[in-house]
Amino acid sequence: MKKKMSTSLLVLLAAVFAMSPFAIDSYLPAIPVMAADLNIETSMVAVTVSIYVLGLAIGQLIGGPLSDRLGRMPIMVTGLLVFAIGSLLLASAQSLEMLWTWRVLQSIGGGIAVVGVPATIRDNAEGKEAARLFSLIALIMMLAPSIAPTAGMVILKTLGWHWIFIMLSAVAVVVAINAAVVMPKTEKVQKPKASGGYLSVFKERRALGYLFAQAFGYAVLMTFITNAPFAYIEHFGVGVELFSGLFIANVTGIVIVNRINSMLLRAYEPSSLLKAFLGMQLIGGLVLVSAMIIAPENLWFVVAGFVISIAANGGIMSNSSACFMRYFGKNAGVASALLGATQYGVGAAVSALAAMLSTETLWPMILAMMFSTLIALTGAFVSSRSEPEGSIDSVSPPIEHQQK
Repeated sequence: MKKKMSTSLLVLLAAVFAMSPFAIDSYLPAIPVMAADLNIETSMVAVTVSIYVLGLAIGQLIGGPLSDRLGRMPIMVTGLLVFAIGSLLLASAQSLEMLWTWRVLQSIGGGIAVVGVPATIRDNAEGKEAARLFSLIALIMMLAPSIAPTAGMVILKTLGWHWIFIMLSAVAVVVAINAAVVMPKTEKVQKPKASGGYLSVFKERRALGYLFAQAFGYAVLMTFITNAPFAYIEHFGVGVELFSGLFIANVTGIVIVNRINSMLLRAYEPSSLLKAFLGMQLIGGLVLVSAMIIAPENLWFVVAGFVISIAANGGIMSNSSACFMRYFGKNAGVASALLGATQYGVGAAVSALAAMLSTETLWPMILAMMFSTLIALTGAFVSSRSEPEGSIDSVSPPIEHQQK
């Protein structure tokens, strides 16, 4: 029987989840200054954003099986400490090679730590309750990118760019100490064969559609974040102030939908809401396609499509996570790792491809978002059809996970 999660544990999981968005976005205002100090091209410093996403995926693949075998708490603490060491070393980087090397270390630590968040929720909640918890954690993840650049700018202007990474290191140590105290004890898997590793996740075909829904739903968000400066500033020629306002409109939409999703979970199942919000994202994509055909130079037509598409993620991420993790018990760490690694890997690949193709027109960006939504929606429908009628709580986990 699942226990009710304490407020302190929820705050801890939210803090761990927020570490990576802060690590990605807090130093963005400092990139030109860092490039000047290290005497390298700005683009070479900007590559560290992609490096972090890649390292995050690798870290999750490492941390997932370890958290199943050794327990959630020690692996989460280890990951946070590796993240802290990497952050501290980044502050002392004197060359491009060192900057990239320590960024990889920092990101792998972040991945090892964050993989324990979905696994811990799966250990303590199922169905609608799990979806509500994922919704809360997702809200933190969505809000962090809007706060991080401002925090980084303040630190940059008052103390210098090195202190951005020093602060990240200090926060990681504090969160690690709290994790050692707050994290509940979890049973270790007695034998490696009990979980079956990553192969056991792929064998659970009922869950794979939700894996695609999560990954490609997130790809829509990443494609927008990566290409928004080109779309708004270069293509439509808006100023920096208006760009910030338009970006905040998307964050506001995500928050509103996230809260609506939490209320709807009292009456509807996560799988039903997932399809509904993916449908909302599809409508946003159709608005964007219509804008490009009917009025390609109308900024506000395009803005409406972006806001609808991106706001839908406030209900997609949490419900897809809950639906996917429902199928995995003892190997929740492995499942969480694969979910996170796939999400970040697909998101990075799709957004990078759209960015490379979006040099003169918005069509590559919009088509990438549209096709990602269609893949996600197809995955959600395929997996939901494999479930018996009734609550997702009634879905039987695989036989191997029913064993005590």
